[in-house]
Formats: sequence, structure tokens, C-alpha cells
Amino acid sequence: MSTPNFAEAIVLRTQQLSPHMVRLTFQSEFAADFVTGAPGAYLKVIAPAPGEAGPPAFDPASFKTRMRTYTLRHVRPAEHEFDIDFVVHGDNGIAGPWARQAAPGNRILISRPGTLKFGTEGADWHLFVADLSSIPAAAVELEALPSDAIGDAFFEIPSDEDRQPIRTPTGIRVHWIIKSDPHAPSEALIQAVQTLDWRSGEPSVFVAGEFALAGALRTYFRKQKPTRKDLTYVSSYWKLGLIEPEHKAFKAQAA
Repeated sequence: MSTPNFAEAIVLRTQQLSPHMVRLTFQSEFAADFVTGAPGAYLKVIAPAPGEAGPPAFDPASFKTRMRTYTLRHVRPAEHEFDIDFVVHGDNGIAGPWARQAAPGNRILISRPGTLKFGTEGADWHLFVADLSSIPAAAVELEALPSDAIGDAFFEIPSDEDRQPIRTPTGIRVHWIIKSDPHAPSEALIQAVQTLDWRSGEPSVFVAGEFALAGALRTYFRKQKPTRKDLTYVSSYWKLGLIEPEHKAFKAQAA
């Protein structure tokens, strides 16, 4: 099944990256047009119900309630392949529970990709802040930096076992912040960023994660540490207690 905006993607391989993240490798006709080395690409995923092989039926009247957004972690256009890293928290969510049980041959629906509005050109150093949901997006941007880049990356994870290898320039210091309670606020992560020794020069700033985290740091970078708008990306990817369509509506009202 395919439409002009959605196509099937079939699972080729699965890899457990950490207790709370699984990587699925897919093949799809859309992937032939993905751009290698273009950071920040993301797409929409419509997953079948957990336990179903898929693909899900496409219902024009209701597909948006099941649609979720994911980063393209790696792309291999020549092979029509790409990787997506899924956060899994047991039976919570739609795509996550499906991804946890997915097997080669299972199928989903994917959209054509969009791209984040984030730039690093002209920055003297770099600051990345991400919770578990946004580590894939931050990792793609980090891995695209030049080899002589310097800065700091703060990653919030549920446990030490959730650390994962990220290919960063040697001048990027990586800080892992443990927050075992997924429903607790990101106080330790926010404090770590706010007490960071600020480097001289102009930073690029990437912040993504839960709504309250993004809001607190957006205010901090606006009032305490003003940064260039063209070098600053601050976005909430989710909000406690809300599913993605509700979160998008909440963001629109709060804007």
C-alpha cells in the first residue's frame, strides 16, 4: 500500500542499543531519495498495533492520531535503507511497543522526510542538550560537526546501561545525566546546563526533549545567556501526559 505521501517500509534488521532504545533498519522505495549526510532529517511513522506484522491500514480520516515523528539516524540511499532509533518504555505509546516486538519482515508506513531548521556555520563552539527522546536527533547533528569542533553535549538517560556510543569530535565533552523516574522533571539536566562554564565566542545551541525542559532552557538562553537566533534550536518533542497530537496542539496554543 502506498499514497503520494506515504509508502511501506519493511524491517530488515533489529538491534537493541540499550534497555530503552532499539534500532530498526528498514527498506523502502522512499529511501532512494533520502540525502546522505544531511543532518536533521525526520519522517512520520504510522506503526501497526503491537503484535501485528503490518502494514497498518491507511485511513485518511484518522491516520494523524497514530502518526509519530522520528529522526532518520542513518540513511543508505543506494540500498534503499535507513535506520530509526525507537525509545521503548514497556507498553506505553504506539510506535515504541511495536518496535520492541518488531521482527524482520514486519512493515510500517513512512512519510517523505522533512529537515530541522538548525545551523552551526559560524559558531565558535557547540552545546547539545537532549533527553532520551531526542538523543537520535542530537547524535546525527553531533556526528556531522567538523573534526576540530569543541563544546559540550548533555544527554539525559534512565540508567547507566542506556549510554550508547556516539561518534563525536574529540573536542566535544559528553555528559550523561541519569534520571530514573520518567515522570520526574529534568532538574539535574537543567542545572548541569545552567552551571556550565560558558566558553568564549558564539555557540550553536541544540536543545530538544520534554516540554518543560525545552521551556526552561529557552528562557535561560533568552534572558541569561543570549544566543544568536540562527544558531539556536530549542524544541519540545513531547510533554508528560500527552500523546503526540495533543502535544502539538498544546505547543501551538503556547506559542
